[in-house]
Amino acid sequence: MSRNIITKNPIGTLLNQPGAQTDEYVSKIIKLIPAEIVSVYLAVFNIADSNRQQTNGNNGLQWMVFVLILIITPFYLKKIAGITGTKQIIFCTISFVVWVFSMGGPLKDVMIWGNTMQFLGAVFLPIYTLAIPLVYEK
Repeated sequence: MSRNIITKNPIGTLLNQPGAQTDEYVSKIIKLIPAEIVSVYLAVFNIADSNRQQTNGNNGLQWMVFVLILIITPFYLKKIAGITGTKQIIFCTISFVVWVFSMGGPLKDVMIWGNTMQFLGAVFLPIYTLAIPLVYEK
């Protein structure tokens, strides 16, 4: 399965060609969440978090990991995952950021409106995941 989202192809639809199939809602969800990047971040974040606990709360390493993986994400999606659409790459990169804040990330202890960023990210994540295939149009 290609990571590119397939939208309606008017020529293929008229000619009843195999290329006329479009991605369904669930397939779009899967293609708009960079699971492999989130997994790498989670692994490195846990190592950095254990180091943060030993250094009395300095989360500079967590910020470096977050920024580095954020910079790498669009290049990875284009070169390795083979995603050709710029809009899809942008949506996937935003998905990475939302997933990071739902897991805690470097801002996990920051309070906004009486709640931590991790809590707000965890609340926003399912809403974002549900909405992005509806918002995304190639």
